Amino acid sequence: MTQNAQNHPLQNAPISQVGIVVRNADQAAARFSALTGLPIPEPRITDTHEKANTEFRGSPSNARAKLIIFNLGQMAVEFIEPLEGASTWREFLDQHGEGMHHIAFNVKDCTPALEQAARLGVPLVQKGDFTGGHYAYIDATGSFGAVVELLDNIP
Repeated sequence: MTQNAQNHPLQNAPISQVGIVVRNADQAAARFSALTGLPIPEPRITDTHEKANTEFRGSPSNARAKLIIFNLGQMAVEFIEPLEGASTWREFLDQHGEGMHHIAFNVKDCTPALEQAARLGVPLVQKGDFTGGHYAYIDATGSFGAVVELLDNIP
């Protein structure tokens, strides 16, 4: 059991989201809505590089995606349709097809978790900004089969 939460920044961070990469977010959301009875949320398109400061594998990227996010209380299911630019979403879709891409943890600051991940050999894949916060994806597929997203929502 871990003794010091300061050395393990994700120890008490809540899991807030499961991200699923799909070819068509509208179709996936319609199927999820039919299965769950939940209304389909409004789609969102991620911001351009100029606003989101997106980086993929250490280089600026024009990565864009359509997102449809079903909020289920403490958790959300996010359907991600890659649109343009190099991204972890496009890479995943090209290599694996549709499927679960990530689990997301809410953190107050991405930096400690990114530093811990780097020490463990878990690389940063993509990062950027969104209205109200920042995100970072780390590639933990070699550790346990999924990408981890760090969501730093600014109050």
